[in-house]
Amino acid sequence: NLALVSFLGVANSNLFESFENGKSGNLTFLDPETEAACLDGSPYAFNFVPSDAPSTKWTIYIQGGGWCYNETLCLERSYSDLGSSKKFMQQRSCQCMNGDEDCNCLWMPYGDGASFSGYKKDPVLIGGRKIYFRGIKNLYATLDYALDNLGLDEATELVVTGTSAGGLSTFLHTDKIGEIMRERAPNFKKLLGAPVVGYFLDHDNYKGDAQNYTAWMKYIYNMQNLTAGALTPACLQAFPDSPHYCFMSPHMQKFIDTPLFMFNGKYDLWQLMNILQVPCITRSSSNCTTEEQDFIIQYGKDFMSQFSPYDLNENHGAFITSCICHGCFWDQ
Repeated sequence: NLALVSFLGVANSNLFESFENGKSGNLTFLDPETEAACLDGSPYAFNFVPSDAPSTKWTIYIQGGGWCYNETLCLERSYSDLGSSKKFMQQRSCQCMNGDEDCNCLWMPYGDGASFSGYKKDPVLIGGRKIYFRGIKNLYATLDYALDNLGLDEATELVVTGTSAGGLSTFLHTDKIGEIMRERAPNFKKLLGAPVVGYFLDHDNYKGDAQNYTAWMKYIYNMQNLTAGALTPACLQAFPDSPHYCFMSPHMQKFIDTPLFMFNGKYDLWQLMNILQVPCITRSSSNCTTEEQDFIIQYGKDFMSQFSPYDLNENHGAFITSCICHGCFWDQ
């Protein structure tokens, strides 16, 4: 685990902020022929920050920003910078996680609402507007471009990372990225995933009703057609009656082959608000009732229980904090 921290090189920082520091790279738009597109149909684009000196070390950062749980929310998102490349920042900085201040860094903006996992060839008409579900194409087309044009085919090591929904993307896609790298980068030797606050529990909410996170993720699975190659085949075979489980880190974690170092909180603030939905947190109250406190403490215990298969895997490491945070400061 200490070796993984050394390799990452940024354990003592706010990782949300660290990815925003350093040099900037301009947007590169992908050819529409690749089918890469944001929710509004605008062509997908990414930022590339090359190393100062020639380097074969790479970091790929996958942006987070929640999910759109139904068609209406995806329509709303399509007007924002989480659903349209028309609103992407023209320049983005991108910090290396290779234990080195200098690497080649890809920043992948989030434009699909399903952690780069959905695919429907034809758009869906929602509120009179065409909405495109092309997340997995955004990922693969970006890799293809970088391999063909940016020197990713010469990489010897790669860290795949992301925060929040991008952290879930890291769980979901790092193995496949490694497979592609081993096929197309002849000198490729080292791969590590570093999901940041991307471990979201399968858990009932405070009320125990049907408006829970697991049901929302199941709806996304069907709405965006996550059957199109984004999810781990071994996981899908293990859960034939609940394939949406493979879109959730606690269920698919045991099928990951790549070594991971995970940063997460067992009392993650976003999860207390949106998964547990405990009233004192959702209303930003400083005073939780005894019952609410008990629910929060139990959530932390449930986190560690669902986390245990990951913890038992000697190839993985983790920094789990008891702080109530989502954009956590890992040195405090």
